[in-house]
Amino acid sequence: MNVLHAAEDAFMKPTLLKVATWNIGGGILGESHQRGASPSLDYYAAVLREHLPDVVCLQEAHDYHGRGVSQAEYLARCSGYPHFASFPTSESHMAENASLALGMVSRFPIQNAAYKQFPNPKLEAVGPSGECWKLHDKGYVVAQLDLGGCTLGLVNGHCFPLQHFGVSPTESRFAQTWDMLTADLLAVGDAGPAVAAIDLNYARLKDLLAEVLRPGRYLSAFDGTPTTPKGVQKDHILYGHALRLLTTTVAATSSDHSYCQASFLV
Repeated sequence: MNVLHAAEDAFMKPTLLKVATWNIGGGILGESHQRGASPSLDYYAAVLREHLPDVVCLQEAHDYHGRGVSQAEYLARCSGYPHFASFPTSESHMAENASLALGMVSRFPIQNAAYKQFPNPKLEAVGPSGECWKLHDKGYVVAQLDLGGCTLGLVNGHCFPLQHFGVSPTESRFAQTWDMLTADLLAVGDAGPAVAAIDLNYARLKDLLAEVLRPGRYLSAFDGTPTTPKGVQKDHILYGHALRLLTTTVAATSSDHSYCQASFLV
């Protein structure tokens, strides 16, 4: 009988989980949109070893389509993570023969991962040096983490940088994008404990994801906290009410985005 109770207690014991999100900009340090600069992935690996997250959602990690180790895999190997995944989303504007990818690096098995692409409005703009900018495909990955005693729903997303194209994500023509993301966030949240890590490229969550933030659905781990050197919040971690938020970290780095982390009891 005592053995049975011990097993039940172990099963019911809450899991401490540290979730991070980081747009690593192709592993390049300094300002974004640098073309042809060399990645400094050992720097990113050192930051992960410093903060010791259990799972990291990466945006703008490079994937080389089998011609080399993806940046998600490299960081997993260098930082001691047994599980990783990489989902190419579009060609890279920073390196030839590379794609921008959504990456996941995890201590826990990643299951049932699927990439979903936003409808692309195909906008164009003139960059600061006179070059032609084209809006790359973006989207999000829906996955599950096997925590042993339970399953965590996980969403890793990267949304369009519409500010670079002189338009606002609140315009009605982008409603389909937010409806799509909202539907999947709600579905993941309804299925059980859930976390979403998103480079929204926008600060005010409620403008775009109001339904997601209704009572009983998701909460924001660090709403209103700047996550870029220019003092703008682009990065967000949302969590379902089944999780208890313990601590948050938004740490400035040598990258164009802060390292963002939230610790939970699941």
